[in-house]
Amino acid sequence: MPPRLLICALVACTNVVACDRGASGHGDQPAPSASAISLGVEIGSCTDVEACERECRAGSADRCRRLAATYAFGRGVGKDEAKATDFYELACAMKDPAACVFAGQMYEYARGVPADPAKATKLYTQACDAQWAGGCYNEAIMYENGRGVPSDRAKAADLYQTACAAGAKVACDKATDLRKPAPANEPAFLDASVFR
Repeated sequence: MPPRLLICALVACTNVVACDRGASGHGDQPAPSASAISLGVEIGSCTDVEACERECRAGSADRCRRLAATYAFGRGVGKDEAKATDFYELACAMKDPAACVFAGQMYEYARGVPADPAKATKLYTQACDAQWAGGCYNEAIMYENGRGVPSDRAKAADLYQTACAAGAKVACDKATDLRKPAPANEPAFLDASVFR
């Protein structure tokens, strides 16, 4: 089970949830770049997987997202993160912004699919474009740290501000911090004796 990665984003809640993406417990998996944020949604899981899949295939984004969670956590089915990612992406294509964030996390952290930070960023962008604060926050992290996209502090600050305006208060401080001028590098003084 991944350390507080998707689990935190999938917990039912009514407020903004900040997840600790800085702690890794896996030896070969690098520690994530910063804190993730997702607006809490109760996505639940499917108790009747066959019915849920029929409804998903018939166009229900909610059922696709729930089916994805069912496979992501192995609730009543064998855990299958690749299948979960497929269903998250399907729900995202149906304009479900939470599913876009979850699909992005699957690609960012190689959960059932190869790591693809650029694809993760695109999925976060889709969620942000749909006015989902968690998507804007995660997209901001990618730009702030140059993961899958070129590093761009100004764009990251704007994205954090968008998340802040949507109610993600933790993003407000991030936007303010990134808008502060970067500290000037102090000149390095070399000992001239090393060149003699």
